[in-house]
Amino acid sequence: MARHSLQRVALALAAAVAIATANGAEKDVLGWEGARWGMDESEIRSVFSSRVLVPVVAGRSDETALNIPGYIFLGCPFDVSFRFTDGGLVRIELTQVEKLTSHYSNDPNEYETVCKLVDRQLEDKFGPARSRAIDKVWTFPSGSVRSGKRQTGYAYITFAKQPSAEEY
Repeated sequence: MARHSLQRVALALAAAVAIATANGAEKDVLGWEGARWGMDESEIRSVFSSRVLVPVVAGRSDETALNIPGYIFLGCPFDVSFRFTDGGLVRIELTQVEKLTSHYSNDPNEYETVCKLVDRQLEDKFGPARSRAIDKVWTFPSGSVRSGKRQTGYAYITFAKQPSAEEY
């Protein structure tokens, strides 16, 4: 009798955790940090005014880009690239800074240990991911998030605006 009661309690707890996780997951991705889809470069500069924003050559001819070097996100150092088209902000790319030492020591392993947990932290924030080859993908009405590891083992995260019907 006591065994059945324990099983019911365990099932109830598992259900509560599943519901809490589902309710805690983001319902939409409208950008990243203070950046929102459609913002122009001056708006991004205003939102990240305490950071150094560096204009860089974008990979595509129809894009412009601003970068923030060494931004700590989820405890991991990333170089952040904001990508703009005529419609404003469309993509944000985070690439782990390689061999960066932590603020507290000269050992790069401290950051690398935290960076290995980025996917897990994203799942805590966005819920279960859909795996695609070596990437994890979350799709939302306004945007998507993709994370993974480069061949070098360093993490990357891409936040991208979903194209609207007018853009096809």
